[in-house]
Amino acid sequence: MQEVEILIISNKFDFGTDYICVELEKRNANYLRINRDEFSRYEVVLDVNRIELIVIIDGKRYRVSEGQLKSVYYRAPIYLRDIYKPNITMQEQLFRTQWTAFIRNLTIFEKPKWVNHPAATFTSENKLLQLKYAKELGFLLPDTYVVNTNKLPLDGSEMYIAKSLDTAVLRVNDREAFIYSNVVSVDEINNASLALAPVVIQNYIGKDYEKVDVRITVIEDELYAVRILKDGKGIDGDWRREKDHIEYREFKLPSNIQSKCRDLLKRLGLKFGAIDLIESNGELYFLEINPTGEWAWLVEGANLPIYERICDSLEG
Repeated sequence: MQEVEILIISNKFDFGTDYICVELEKRNANYLRINRDEFSRYEVVLDVNRIELIVIIDGKRYRVSEGQLKSVYYRAPIYLRDIYKPNITMQEQLFRTQWTAFIRNLTIFEKPKWVNHPAATFTSENKLLQLKYAKELGFLLPDTYVVNTNKLPLDGSEMYIAKSLDTAVLRVNDREAFIYSNVVSVDEINNASLALAPVVIQNYIGKDYEKVDVRITVIEDELYAVRILKDGKGIDGDWRREKDHIEYREFKLPSNIQSKCRDLLKRLGLKFGAIDLIESNGELYFLEINPTGEWAWLVEGANLPIYERICDSLEG
């Protein structure tokens, strides 16, 4: 039976986790990867009295115990965002709800380091709390309103950003539709029907000066920052629309911004976070932090060894 020192909770299609596992193999680490979408092919016994988890995969037995487990890499958001899917069978509903509860209850392992702990992830996924903490730490913020009305004190000569309060993935004509952030005018806001659901309205940073998106990946005290560019310039609107046509250039953050990023992770109880900033007219503005943010695209796109630093953290 293999004693597990590093437990990885992910899904079978997560490329970032693949990087982690390949690196742990190189280090001869005693790890176990369990995928949330493959639990039905595992045999699982969790002994609550002993705080011991036995997992059998393809006949191989693994033991996860409080005394031996050093760390858990928890690669999953907390909120379920697939409620739009139609015609989910009773068996599928049972699979999702009960295994999700099982994963939450793995927090029974309290001694190991979690990257990130589910409770910290849950708290950190609240965007308004992020903004509150970021402001208290001294970050510059765009003016931000959460509304379901267009009766706002807005400047008609300015442009604004409209975006969802939480990640919004919808079902439209049997296809998935993702809601991006959009640059809008005051007239568009005034003519919009907003009563149905809350929407985030922020003043648009970069109207009078070029704006550049900055992504910062933080693993404990280590930071990797890139500027996101197209044809050497910043991108208007949501850069994710242009993901196949952009480049990532390493960026040296000012020391005071580095300190604020580290302090924000500590304030939120995180070991890992992906922070989005906007650079404009020599200033950096905080947009959000994602406790389960994607980073695998930066390994190839910017040659950043992020997976090595995550493995360093997991190995302690």
